[in-house]
Amino acid sequence: MREAIGGTWLFQIVIVFILLFTGFLCLSINRSKAFNVKDQIIQTIQSYNGIDLTDEYSEGDESPLADIVSYISANSYRTTGMVPAPEKVGSDTVSYVCYDRSGRIVNSNPVFCIAPIHVDSEGCASGETCFNELPDMVYYRVVVYYQLDLPIFQEVFNFRVVGDTKTLFGGVS
Repeated sequence: MREAIGGTWLFQIVIVFILLFTGFLCLSINRSKAFNVKDQIIQTIQSYNGIDLTDEYSEGDESPLADIVSYISANSYRTTGMVPAPEKVGSDTVSYVCYDRSGRIVNSNPVFCIAPIHVDSEGCASGETCFNELPDMVYYRVVVYYQLDLPIFQEVFNFRVVGDTKTLFGGVS
């Protein structure tokens, strides 16, 4: 009888370690995919020197949003998250524009979000030297999501990955 009870405990311990290993593997795969998607979105925005966040994707477009939607579709990225709250960057409040997998602007369960952040001349407000001859400068903050998704328990935790583009001169905002 003692070996039967000991075998059951050993079996439960093995099951727990298998679940932990599976969870870690799922988390690392989802995290890697989220970082790849974020990097591709940033690279696309930089190659087009900005993105017009008022547009939605339509079939046959040749825009940065069309490239992003085709990349997400080709890589079967499906993770969604919550819309990020507006952030205070410098003296401005920045709001995100969020999209679903088909490139439509959404207010819940977005696949990715983008916020334009205008680079201010902080020196102009304090009376220091102003560089008015420089063009408008903007960079974009990109948010994508990944989650711990176990086969039995489904979505357990939801995380987000944030990245910024380089500063773009005269970019579309």
